[in-house]
Amino acid sequence: MPTPIRPRRCAIGLVLLLAAAAAPAQEEPAEQANVEAALALTRDCATRYEMTTDASDRALALHPRPILRWSNPERGQIYGNVFLWTHGGRPQAVGSLFKWYSPFTHMSHEFHSLSTSPLAARYEGREVWRTTEPGVAYSPLPDAPPVADVPGGRLIQMRQLARKFSAREVDREGNKIELRLLPQPVYRYENPASQSDFVDGGLFVFVQGTDPELWLLLEAHRGAADNAAQWMYAAARMNSVDLSLDYDRQTVWHRDVLPWSDISSHKETYTSFGFKESPP
Repeated sequence: MPTPIRPRRCAIGLVLLLAAAAAPAQEEPAEQANVEAALALTRDCATRYEMTTDASDRALALHPRPILRWSNPERGQIYGNVFLWTHGGRPQAVGSLFKWYSPFTHMSHEFHSLSTSPLAARYEGREVWRTTEPGVAYSPLPDAPPVADVPGGRLIQMRQLARKFSAREVDREGNKIELRLLPQPVYRYENPASQSDFVDGGLFVFVQGTDPELWLLLEAHRGAADNAAQWMYAAARMNSVDLSLDYDRQTVWHRDVLPWSDISSHKETYTSFGFKESPP
């Protein structure tokens, strides 16, 4: 187990996700107060991370606002916010930071690299995560239409292509869950510069409730030969359970359950940290 991190507000111990569940709070604050408290806490913690990739000589930029605010009543009273780190506007790392109020009281941070090169993260100056491989790999979308010339047309195409995907998970108890696609990208990014390898992109998400479980990236990439763009996709987990992604009813991406030991190594492209609250 790594040496404990001691941030000023977020936590006193760095532990494996869900390993330090505490007794339910004696008094339940108003739900809205919990939502806003979780937002302030997670935003503060997000600013304490510094992300870098092998492909960039400077720190990634933290998007100024959460790209998704979520809860999951099926699992408990839990409120989370998703933060994005980018390079040139393009997604490189995504983090879901969330606070439990019931049946637990701890806080968790989970991350996935969205970079095509290895990535490292520091928390208050100390390295806590370093991947040994790229976080995503892009593949061509079969039978995709030619990339539209204008941004509005490309957004319509991305939404249509995203609807052809479906996703499901099997949790550690063997329960099968169909995930729901949010119809709009939670983050949209363009780069029409001719020297770039991509023209446009959107980050979509499959959720349980509104809790992010699987990320879908759709990008229009320029070809190396004729500079013509084509639609590509990549996927990334946001849970350690068994996850599958289908396109036109054919499985195109699958990840097995990720062992707790792999998560706690903080070397995988997906990782998570659990935090006990500071005592009063």
